[in-house]
Amino acid sequence: MDLEVRHLRAVCAIADAGSITKAAAALGVSQPTLTTQLRRIERLLGGALFVRSLQGASPTALGEFVLAKARTVLPTVEAIQRESALHAGSTDGRRPLRYVATPGPLAVGLLRELKSLFPGALPTLRTETKLSTAADLVLSGQQDLAAVVEYIRPGFGLPADLRSATVATEPAFVLLPATHPLAGQPLVGLAELAKAEWTLSASQGNGLFECFAAACAEAGFTATVRHDAETGSARELIADGQAVGLGQATFRATPGIVPRPLAGTPLLIRHRLLWHRQGALDAHAPAIATRAERVYATAVRRSPHYLDWLADHPAPQS
Repeated sequence: MDLEVRHLRAVCAIADAGSITKAAAALGVSQPTLTTQLRRIERLLGGALFVRSLQGASPTALGEFVLAKARTVLPTVEAIQRESALHAGSTDGRRPLRYVATPGPLAVGLLRELKSLFPGALPTLRTETKLSTAADLVLSGQQDLAAVVEYIRPGFGLPADLRSATVATEPAFVLLPATHPLAGQPLVGLAELAKAEWTLSASQGNGLFECFAAACAEAGFTATVRHDAETGSARELIADGQAVGLGQATFRATPGIVPRPLAGTPLLIRHRLLWHRQGALDAHAPAIATRAERVYATAVRRSPHYLDWLADHPAPQS
């Protein structure tokens, strides 16, 4: 018997579930079937991969080694399957144009523009919360283009093989519950929120935490970041009056949440495109950037709170 991809998936499923019974349910097979398969895999590899106990299944040293290799191999295999399916499914000969975006105003709108700009291609969208993940996908050639959102901080650079174009720079706005005492003010000082409980996402890797901490220190306080929540849950926390947060100036209206500009614009957000310098899109970057600027302008027009701010302030420059 040769080691197959399905065997690696089974080993990972057991490790992730912590028991053969739970892994079997996740894989859609019976527990005896998975147990038999595991025994065959262990015979093939020359040793036990898991120690079984009443508490479940935990990896042996050999199991840890196999898991580390499997978790490296499986994403590559899945990428081959996914991208081959794109090629095979394109009966009219169109080449896939793989586009990844972090949450922001460009994500969906730019996909539409790519379809218009490259009628001979088949644009696809993948979303990621982490800037570093999106950048790595482009750097490794798994994606052709990225649209990312980052808080501007000194000393941050990109790998030499990545090129970028800034689409827009905007201020970060504070997101307040509609019932918050400061929600009626046209402008909010960061120091006025020194006693607030905040919700921020630590997983985005876009400079938010570093920039926010520095801005709070400049304002004379250390913020209480009570919650680490992704976009959807963070909005619920804010709308429910349990926290305040930070958002893009192009933040779309959400019931129960009031975006307000921060006095002195202590935090800036940049929207950028990333592509590989040796990639197929390098020659088309100016045209793509122009389309991205068009998408961003539409987002601004849909953000009355940002339009009000722009009426009294010049557009920020990065």
